[in-house]
Amino acid sequence: MDNNWLDIKGYSNKWRFKTENSEHLLYRVVGIASQRDVCLDFFAGSGTTAAVAHKMMRRYIAIEFGNHSETVLLRRMKSVVYKEQSGVSAEPGWKGGGFFKYYELEQFEDTLRRTHYADYDPVTPNEPLCYLFLRDTKQTNVLQIKDNAVQIYLDRLYPNIDLAETLSNLQGKPIQRIVPDLTDPTRHGKVVFTDGSEVDLQNPDWRLIKPLIWW
Repeated sequence: MDNNWLDIKGYSNKWRFKTENSEHLLYRVVGIASQRDVCLDFFAGSGTTAAVAHKMMRRYIAIEFGNHSETVLLRRMKSVVYKEQSGVSAEPGWKGGGFFKYYELEQFEDTLRRTHYADYDPVTPNEPLCYLFLRDTKQTNVLQIKDNAVQIYLDRLYPNIDLAETLSNLQGKPIQRIVPDLTDPTRHGKVVFTDGSEVDLQNPDWRLIKPLIWW
């Protein structure tokens, strides 16, 4: 890699993003500044840093706020995984592949909107588990007590929560495999972690979910 920067265009318009950086510029920057490091871009924009780092087989974290996170950045990264050949794909010999994890963090405003403290108990006083729960509708909308057992309905909190990935993050355990539900192959039955522990995804222990709904 030479030191001539004069012929490198700073901006691009392939993804029609107002301040889209050139992959050739980021290819030079990432190549010089990283080897086994994690490339961190706090203002991911259209995802040029992430796209280039992925093609160069670098680890990366891209952070962005706004609707274009899905309409531009996520779409672009899917294109990279599926072997798109624009930008600097030829330089590192990019043939597609790999994977990335996409997270959407809960907004503080959403948390406040779901929270309401009332002057009544969410469960009847004679329930043995009644003192485990605060008077917060964010929890009571997700949890239901029946026959002294706690059932969890995370879809009442947010749709399409990836429970297996969430539990992996909460416990710091890599996923070994996910086993389909025997009664419905379209659903996940259980997750098996690399330490051998398992969690029933259709009926998880509420104590594992507690960090998600207590605050």
